[in-house]
Amino acid sequence: MKALKLFFLLYLGFTAARPDRRGPKLRPSKKTAVRRRPHPSRGNGYAYSHEFRIASYRVYSAGMESVNPMVQQLRSEHLYPAERTMRRYRQRLNEHGHFMRFVRQGNQRATAIVGGDLMLLAQFRILFPKARIAEVIAYLFNARGRFYHPSQISRAEDRLGLTRKRGSTTARQARLPRNLQWRWNYWNLPYPYGMVGIRRRDIIDLDECGVFLESANRNFGKAAFCRRVREVGPYGHSQKLNIMMAISGESGNPSASRWIEMWNSGGTTITRMVAFIQKILQDIGPGMPGHRRVFTMDNLAAHSNNLVVQLIHAAGHRVVFRAPYYPVDGPIEYLFNTLQQGLTFALYRISNDGDLCREVRAIIGRIVDFVEYFIHCGFRYN
Repeated sequence: MKALKLFFLLYLGFTAARPDRRGPKLRPSKKTAVRRRPHPSRGNGYAYSHEFRIASYRVYSAGMESVNPMVQQLRSEHLYPAERTMRRYRQRLNEHGHFMRFVRQGNQRATAIVGGDLMLLAQFRILFPKARIAEVIAYLFNARGRFYHPSQISRAEDRLGLTRKRGSTTARQARLPRNLQWRWNYWNLPYPYGMVGIRRRDIIDLDECGVFLESANRNFGKAAFCRRVREVGPYGHSQKLNIMMAISGESGNPSASRWIEMWNSGGTTITRMVAFIQKILQDIGPGMPGHRRVFTMDNLAAHSNNLVVQLIHAAGHRVVFRAPYYPVDGPIEYLFNTLQQGLTFALYRISNDGDLCREVRAIIGRIVDFVEYFIHCGFRYN
């Protein structure tokens, strides 16, 4: 027993006194280690380089593998492509015209719609963005002769970056050459044909809209299972509230950037339009050489009436009409959308025409200025 203890003491002392011949262990810095790439002969997707493939295939096609001792030695050491690999190179050359290595996919699920089918899908969605998925399947089947599952169409559209959203419709008349040229002039030519060189703060956009009591109603809600979302509220046959409004691109001055008028009976007449323009001209004053306002609006009959145009010109200001069927060029159109959304939030505060008028004025009054609406449409010069 004593001899065994002595042996362990001597062993421990010897190991403690023995120097470490390996030296200190060196470790690379964080995230700098480079994984050693396995040799291509091991497979696993690590292919030979294209230059090495060309050289080895030349030897194979010349029939020099069996008589060249260097090839036999390298192949025995697993440093040269096997005969089966060379046959695969030849098959790939016959099928694809090359024997370059394929891209590693990492055993990911194969993509069903690729190549020409994916291009046709993208083109079809550009031409028919509102087409149903069954129509897309039928189109691809007629064009390519292959039937795709709806889930395959959905995954392909996700890869294209397509998302489902609420759609809108552009009138066919907007594509007429006359209207296309009109719109091009509006955005690319100076006054009197377009808006180039006009400062945003000098622009006044004018238009009308109509709202009803049921405009504040909401289309969605929550209820118990197998129960409809039913609520007592405004429903049809209410009186229309007409809103004529003008907004300016001027910033930081709420009192001088909006004009609004509301009424119930009748539409926009020339008399009402002239009175509204006179009210605006009275507030902005006469136009000066360095400060002339530019009225922009659609070509409604009451807007383009000679009396209205002459009234604006006589005050020293200008007017440029937007292209027909292009409400997207009007900042006030987006303001009307804001107004509509604001009325839905005020649903439970609106029960009659008086409440509707009050909420409309409150929504418009909470907006400090309308600069962002003008910038969104493209009026960036200030």
